[in-house]
Amino acid sequence: MSPFRLDDERAWRAFRARKLGDYPSDFADLVVEVRDPRRLTRAERDALLARCAVANMAVYATGDGSADPDLPRLLAAQCGLAHPDRNWLADDDGISHVTVSATGTRAEYIPYTNRPIRWHTDGYYHPPERTIRAMVLHCVTRAAEGGENALMDPEIAYLQLRDADPALVRALSRPDAMTIPERLDDDGVARPAQSGPVF
Repeated sequence: MSPFRLDDERAWRAFRARKLGDYPSDFADLVVEVRDPRRLTRAERDALLARCAVANMAVYATGDGSADPDLPRLLAAQCGLAHPDRNWLADDDGISHVTVSATGTRAEYIPYTNRPIRWHTDGYYHPPERTIRAMVLHCVTRAAEGGENALMDPEIAYLQLRDADPALVRALSRPDAMTIPERLDDDGVARPAQSGPVF
């Protein structure tokens, strides 16, 4: 049974108790010091995966300020992430280098500017077979100002909504709960509208 089925109250209660009982109470609980992200030790890898299992995220900190373009891919592969989403603005290796672009197509999209990005999730514009299930964010250069992130565990969002009103979860689980509009380019529809559930 699944704790995410609204008709399985026993599985839900067990999941909820475990999730809240194990949840980190401090940001520092998410941080793993990593000597070399290209070659994680078994203990470093286990620590990253353990934090992801509990909070759906981990933060790795390293003294290596390297701009090595292979670093995020190598770290991801060690954690079982071997198939990058080759979105249309990603580089040939599937990695999106998010930096300010003054000209070109990227300059039209907020992640490639110095403007703040409001809340968002990645991949809702994909069909179900291209669902993004994990990501690696690797910071090479600190922002001159700003640059803060506020990240949310989707299971905590689900938990809080279900506690508030299960009807909210039911509505957001519908296959047509949200539609991302089509993306147009000079040739017409570059990506069709995509509907799907939030949960």
